[in-house]
Amino acid sequence: MIDHVRDDPVNPFPLSFCLNACDAATWNAVQETLDTLIPAVKALVAPHRPFPLSLHLGNRALREALSRADELRKWLETHGCFLAALNAFPYGRFQNVRVKTNVYRPNWTDPDRLAYTRRAIAFLSALLREGQTGTITTVPGGWGEDWISPEDDREALKNLRKAAAYCREVKFATGRHIRLAIEPEPGCVWALFDRRLDRLGPEVCWCLDTCHAAVEFQCLDDLDWKRIGRVQLAAAIECDNTSAARAALAPFAEPRFLHQTRAALDGKVIGAWPDLAPALSELPRFPKNAVVRTHYHVPLTWKGAGPLRSTRVHLNPAFFRQARRVFCEVETYTYSVLPSHMGYDVVSQAIAGELKWAAAALQAAARPPRRT
Repeated sequence: MIDHVRDDPVNPFPLSFCLNACDAATWNAVQETLDTLIPAVKALVAPHRPFPLSLHLGNRALREALSRADELRKWLETHGCFLAALNAFPYGRFQNVRVKTNVYRPNWTDPDRLAYTRRAIAFLSALLREGQTGTITTVPGGWGEDWISPEDDREALKNLRKAAAYCREVKFATGRHIRLAIEPEPGCVWALFDRRLDRLGPEVCWCLDTCHAAVEFQCLDDLDWKRIGRVQLAAAIECDNTSAARAALAPFAEPRFLHQTRAALDGKVIGAWPDLAPALSELPRFPKNAVVRTHYHVPLTWKGAGPLRSTRVHLNPAFFRQARRVFCEVETYTYSVLPSHMGYDVVSQAIAGELKWAAAALQAAARPPRRT
């Protein structure tokens, strides 16, 4: 595996930030992010080092971007950045609209998902640096309730095989290696290391989102890291099932994003809900000593408050020693809906803070342990 973290200041900053935190519905919206947010973040974390970008491009923005590759290439050179990865999970608008389960549509049974992914492969391959491997995150099949028959499995896998084959075509033609990183999420069809995807070849790998894994109460201590091609560093909200904790959790039940929620005893899930609001109405009937986690991406710099905790505590040195050998990015896309009392008003500073926190953890994991 390639070690993605280096201490040499002439080499790239060790990780990126997934720009699904910003509007990516049109290329003009993406360009505004590039011209305003990215220079501000780079000045704070990597003023004298190349900085990797992980773009999210919705379907419309991606169509528009295909004719602007030369413009983007010049922008990257001018601003000391390079394109490292794409997020092709949300197909449509993802910010400033009600998303919920629509984020999983079209799913992999739909030819539109395949066509969108092919465009993403072509776009990324045109801008990757020579010798670099790029990853594209995508939907883990689809939302579970949309999966209605075994035929869905067959059609989805057929489309995914076509996308993988296109990755091979691109590699043969250009020398650029693109991998599709399946990103499991609670309530979706394909779970991490789903055996149905075992025979799709090296062009298909897994994206480990640590917020999603935490919500599923998945242990990070024993993972098959050879199959993980991308890591999204993210934290979920955790609390005990007390009335005070539920009251503190209530402001996070917002109308845009889906916040799958789980309750567990001794690490075993005993309650599962598709969103936070229905969970809050039913949790009073569950044991008070149950641990509750909700799929709400909170900044890695947030330690928790009152009865609420952050699952970032599970991102320990042993985890980072493995993660540092994979392409990593911070993925907190909820800045537009965070409760105001959390104090993350200046997004560039908030993102820079998360990147510094994660970079320090990755670099600390590279140092040999002290002898006692």
